[in-house]
Amino acid sequence: MDYKSAVEKLIPYVLNKYDSYQSEAQLAVTNFSQKFPKEQITCTKGCGACCHFPMVPITLGEAFVLLNRLLAEGYDLQALAAKLFEYSSKYFDFAKDLGTLPFKDQDQKKFLNLKTPCPFFVKEDGNQFSGHCGIFTMRPLICEFFNSLDSPAKCQLKQTHRSLEITNEIGSNIQDEIREYEKKLFGRSTIGHLPILLAALCTKEGLECFLTEKHLTSEEIKDEYAEAVNDFSLYIELLASLGYQISEKDILALEEAQSEIIKNCLPT
Repeated sequence: MDYKSAVEKLIPYVLNKYDSYQSEAQLAVTNFSQKFPKEQITCTKGCGACCHFPMVPITLGEAFVLLNRLLAEGYDLQALAAKLFEYSSKYFDFAKDLGTLPFKDQDQKKFLNLKTPCPFFVKEDGNQFSGHCGIFTMRPLICEFFNSLDSPAKCQLKQTHRSLEITNEIGSNIQDEIREYEKKLFGRSTIGHLPILLAALCTKEGLECFLTEKHLTSEEIKDEYAEAVNDFSLYIELLASLGYQISEKDILALEEAQSEIIKNCLPT
């Protein structure tokens, strides 16, 4: 697909989905507040705990939309790319020292020691996590629906905390719909860490990976794992565009992380 067509097809669709989330989430928060007046979402301006996490998951299509919105707002591509590449270098240096990408919860906690926030995080006086989002009005969906009902201190230590599950569910479902739309357009879709996907799209190779259509044939789609493999191949190619080669250890770490998520979702 050519660049212009991708812009015309993705931006209106993704922004419309973001608007849908806003409408549904506002109603859900209002209902929650009425039912539990003593509870409230504790995420406020000035807390940047989640901005320091090594996994802020967005779809590649969302990253493409965000990049184009930033450029439309007057961001200089070279300056933006330099900022993203600097972050990516620190991220991959950490992964190489660790021996794997920081997928697992224990490794994500170690990443916090780097004190390396999202490239769009604007630091303020205070502790490591004091600051605000520099692109708040354009932030991706995950930055909207990820929330906490507990003290921000738990987020800063990446500890388990309560959250308003209904907004998480609404956001996750919409993100799934965006992924399905991306697959319809390009044949495959992937989710990854916000700054890393943006950095990949700033490379010629990464952008070509995104725009190249790789639809599965009717025979290939019969394979139970064909779709997952097709999607993961895109993730591998994107990281390669930044000079990082996925290893078996990375794949094992990802599988363990997925098992952790499933385990945490099971009723106790």
